[in-house]
Amino acid sequence: MEREPLIMVDTSNMPEFCECHCCNTECRKHISKSVDYAGTCQLSLMRNTDKCEGYISRRQQNKREVEQVKKEMREAGIE
Repeated sequence: MEREPLIMVDTSNMPEFCECHCCNTECRKHISKSVDYAGTCQLSLMRNTDKCEGYISRRQQNKREVEQVKKEMREAGIE
C-alpha cells in the first residue's frame, strides 16, 4: 500500500481574515477582503478579540440607517 506524501505548510506569514459576517466592511480583516487576496489565507472568528477592529451587528447597522432616514426626514420637514 502506497502512502501519500505529507505536505507541511508554513502558516506563520499567512494573512488572517475574520469569518464573522458583520457590517463593518471598513475593517482591514473583514471576510469580504479575503476575496480580493490571491493566495492562501487563514479564516478565524476575531469577534470580541484584540484583533477585531470593531464589530457591527446587522441589527445595529439597520438601527443606524433608520435613525439616519428619520433625521433626514425631520430636516426636510416630512413627518
